[in-house]
Amino acid sequence: MATRISAADRAERIMSIVPWLVVPGGVSIAETCERFQISPEDLRKDLDLLFYNVGVHPFTPDALVDVFIDEEEDSIEVNLNDFFRRPLRLTPDEALAIIGSARVVLASGQGTDVLASAVARIEDVLSAGASVVGVELAVIDPTVFRTVRGGLNDGKVVEIQYHSFARDEVSTRRVEGQRLFSAEGRWYLRAWCLLAGGHRVFRLDRILTATITDDPVDPERIDTAIEDTFEFSDDSIPVRLLLREDDSWVPAQYPTESVEELPDGRLEVLLDVSALPWLARLLLRVDPTTEVFDANTGVSLAEVRRAAASQILTRYT
Repeated sequence: MATRISAADRAERIMSIVPWLVVPGGVSIAETCERFQISPEDLRKDLDLLFYNVGVHPFTPDALVDVFIDEEEDSIEVNLNDFFRRPLRLTPDEALAIIGSARVVLASGQGTDVLASAVARIEDVLSAGASVVGVELAVIDPTVFRTVRGGLNDGKVVEIQYHSFARDEVSTRRVEGQRLFSAEGRWYLRAWCLLAGGHRVFRLDRILTATITDDPVDPERIDTAIEDTFEFSDDSIPVRLLLREDDSWVPAQYPTESVEELPDGRLEVLLDVSALPWLARLLLRVDPTTEVFDANTGVSLAEVRRAAASQILTRYT
């Protein structure tokens, strides 16, 4: 019977076996099993995993590891192909993702000295290029937090400068705070916005400045049935998207009115969009063949994507 081991132990075992097998002409199956104290059945399962899952983008058959098993000759040979001989080049985002994941492993006590050394080397490279690496973190100004909380405690109107990510603009608003709450690692303020004339939810890391005024909040506007929900304004745009199946992450990630699978395999998604800049960013992430329409009028909104793409090209030319 095959031995059951954890995923981490199995990955470590595979990484130990592979260098042993990368030898011209192959290595004996029996010798490999004896050296690594593994059964032939477990060895074949490890090699199957290696053959079907290890390679480089786009992970087509020609970009995967080649594994040759000749049981009659008692031989195994692994060919890593030339693309593994090229130095690995990471973008800053990829390097930071690796560091973050590795530090979780190290903090759990499951890491090794080799992993710690690799993390240190990557961090050194990032530090050397710090002037060109930009990382956007959701950092809240402590002064903003204290001011917003003070306005809540004192029952005073707070004037804020707020960056709207959807519209990509900064506006000055006077808000009557009602509740501070956290969700998915971020802090939010639920308040009555005097500019919008309704209840709104503001992300604290997007509040640039905050000042407590002398004006008291109106107790009649306090929402007694506060929910941690995000509401669309009355001027939101109903949008119909015709997405490829590969972009099924869109309805999974964003609130939608409806999702329907069409006969040709595409997904018809109806959703409300609060501002066109947000829609432009979404369209740049999905397949270029995606069709987009104003759900009310049927007018194509493809120009939104073209304008956004043109703006990006202008910045880099």
